[in-house]
Amino acid sequence: IMSLPAGILIDRIAPLDGLRRALAAGALGCLVAIAGYVAASPPLLTFGAFLTVSGIVLGLLSEGASLQQIVAGPELGAANARIQIVQALAMLIGPALMGYLIAHGFALTGLSLAFALCAFGYLLARRFPAQPPSPPKVRDLRIELGEGMAFVWGQSLLRGIVACALFWNLAFMALAAVFVPYALNQLSMTSDMIGIAQSAMGVGALLAAFTAAPMLARIPPRALLFFGPASSTLAAALLVMAPGLGGFGTSAVVYLLLGFGPILWFVCQNTIRQLVTPKGMLGRVGAVIQVAIYGVRSIGALLGGWVAATLGLEAAILMVAVLFGLSTLTIPLSALGRLSAMPHSAGSPA
Repeated sequence: IMSLPAGILIDRIAPLDGLRRALAAGALGCLVAIAGYVAASPPLLTFGAFLTVSGIVLGLLSEGASLQQIVAGPELGAANARIQIVQALAMLIGPALMGYLIAHGFALTGLSLAFALCAFGYLLARRFPAQPPSPPKVRDLRIELGEGMAFVWGQSLLRGIVACALFWNLAFMALAAVFVPYALNQLSMTSDMIGIAQSAMGVGALLAAFTAAPMLARIPPRALLFFGPASSTLAAALLVMAPGLGGFGTSAVVYLLLGFGPILWFVCQNTIRQLVTPKGMLGRVGAVIQVAIYGVRSIGALLGGWVAATLGLEAAILMVAVLFGLSTLTIPLSALGRLSAMPHSAGSPA
């Protein structure tokens, strides 16, 4: 719901201002959620969560557009990698910390901590240097959205990125829907073992974030872009064989690979997107790609559940491997497979 409006907003204002607004929305959402928790009001708690996630959507889109304007083209890869380190740490620590607080009766403390972090981020964002907004344009929203969609469709590298991401997210969400019952029934794992195995994804993401910058400097983009989905295909193949290999150890390796390879792919494709997209369009381009990705995730979850219910869990895991394989094939079959070096910056639009 929020991606396309956020993308239009970012292209109309200074991107750093988008980050400020995102953090303010996050802080407001946390306050509403706290009020909902104290009042035992599920609707108020839900609305607070919606506001907070809306801020996250705006913040993620603003982040990429801001980097494009404040970091020189050759340094974008390293900058994206450094940001990914922080995000990987947050993904590794945040859910575990909140789960611990809730389990021990400190849910209000967790929500208050979330508000404090958003508020602190907002104060830091106010220290950013001022950026001039994009030239004012009074146009039909449909025209602006159409420009973003047309650019994504017309840019061969972006078309390859979208195709790869669509198949990968179909596979990942199908796996998310069936892994727990597969692990419980076919691999004889306990809930604790499942949680530990899945946490390996955060470890893999952190390792990828720390190594992304030197890899981008030494390895051709096409190799990194291929390795991301290929490592996921290998992970799914291991999961198919997990009953004979040992469920817990194999599952941990699977999630380690799912964290490592795709994060390298993400840093690489994010850098490419920033380089090929003209200034003043990155918000809409990012929003179009984000809507496509998150739109297909619900389909992947439903598909995984349907195949598991009708053909069995083993068939669903095999389908995940096939979808990851299709994601891998999009790289050599698209312009991404010929990308031996990072593209030149698109510069400002005419």
